[in-house]
Amino acid sequence: MLEDDTDIVPPGVRLFEGVVPRTLLEQINATIDETRDTWRPADGRRATQTTARVVELLRQHGEFLRIEQQVRATQQRWAAQKGLKIDGEPLYVLRCINRTLPAQSHLRHYDSHILTLLIPLRSAHDAEENGDLIVYRQPRHQLSAVTNVLAKAWLIALRRLPLAMRRAQTHRDLSLQRCDRVACVPGNVYAFNGFVTRHANLHVEQGERRTLIVHYYDPGMTAGLRLLPRLWRSLRDRLLDVR
Repeated sequence: MLEDDTDIVPPGVRLFEGVVPRTLLEQINATIDETRDTWRPADGRRATQTTARVVELLRQHGEFLRIEQQVRATQQRWAAQKGLKIDGEPLYVLRCINRTLPAQSHLRHYDSHILTLLIPLRSAHDAEENGDLIVYRQPRHQLSAVTNVLAKAWLIALRRLPLAMRRAQTHRDLSLQRCDRVACVPGNVYAFNGFVTRHANLHVEQGERRTLIVHYYDPGMTAGLRLLPRLWRSLRDRLLDVR
């Protein structure tokens, strides 16, 4: 999907090693620590000010900017070849996942945007389930609003299954070599076309996995479907805040 000189590990994912230096990672994690205990919801989806500060720190690093420009240009060409119209600003999502958040694990999905950048900021402990990225090998080829809505609706329904069932599906797919486990190393940057690549994350048994995810280029093929889970999460988060 992404055409440059970097090795693909696994197919469909570009790995850029050692992009974010350790000192910058420490600064970013210190910034997160300042507000981490107050986040609602606990995984950080609405940690807007902290997310903005993390993005600002990353954008001060020239190597990150160079890679970002490179992969964005590649995916602009891909979208043009597919006849997709893309617009909108990048979407930044700061996620901090630990064992108390099982609802955020083993959720197979396609992104609503074409390009996904995954920047690990902190690894969970070296356990069997440490939040690593799961990427399915077979990309989807039918790209239309109808097929996209049907695929996303089915996956949203499956995300309501208990963690044990979602986990069992992941391990079954790994054993059948339908997908690959990508070790998310802090400081690396992982780039892939999340619009055609089904993916998920393992659960976190110990510690906390911290990542910044950046989504670029929305082709507008959701027909409003993505509003449903967002409305549900908003209602749930408000109920949690009341408690």
